[in-house]
Amino acid sequence: MPRSPDQYVRPFSLPLAIGASAILAACATQYSEAPIPSNFATTKQVKLQAGAHWNAIAAHSAKTLIDPLRLGRGCIAPQPDCGFVYVQLPKEASAFAQAFRTQLITSLVNEGVNVAKQPAGAKEVDFDIQIVKFSPRRLDGTFTSATAIYAGLWALGGLWVGTSPGAAGALAAVAFDATRWSTSELASGPTPQYEVIITISASDATQYLGRATNVYYIADSDEMLYKAATAPVLHTITVRGGQ
Repeated sequence: MPRSPDQYVRPFSLPLAIGASAILAACATQYSEAPIPSNFATTKQVKLQAGAHWNAIAAHSAKTLIDPLRLGRGCIAPQPDCGFVYVQLPKEASAFAQAFRTQLITSLVNEGVNVAKQPAGAKEVDFDIQIVKFSPRRLDGTFTSATAIYAGLWALGGLWVGTSPGAAGALAAVAFDATRWSTSELASGPTPQYEVIITISASDATQYLGRATNVYYIADSDEMLYKAATAPVLHTITVRGGQ
């Protein structure tokens, strides 16, 4: 019996549908009235989550100024015309700003820079801290990878044969630890809403001697550590006495 035309049509599979959708999504016209939004290449940005991280970025900031200061002369100890630098007070007295200044001074001293206690006659080292808040639930390009889990299990695959349930559980724990180790570079939790932009510079009376800007994520729950504490609001109460 001859088959009907419908019998020759193969089922439309899910992988084929996904592939077709991906192809269609990637299509664009040759000309457009507006630019098409696109993503930057994936990069990594560290997330500050502890006082030790503050110390690390202060030390890094100090190192970025050493070579420019050396070229500008007048601040590295072995030079005969060595002068001093003074680290300016923070513009906003947040917990982070105060700690960053202290740690920056320590790092500069340890690098051999003469740091003055008073600003008179010294080159200036100042820093600017800007807190920015973005929208919640930003996509960051990460996803749950079955590859890493599979790779961990595959490495132990030959050991599953003939093992007891207890041993199998132990091997599963080892596989989980291996996966966690391989992904430990990534910070846990969603992409933070808050980021801190830190600009540090050294200058004399006429020019900048060195300048660097770095951006870091901060934990959303730590927001208040990076903002200046606001003074309490005082209310005036009028008291009337006598008749």
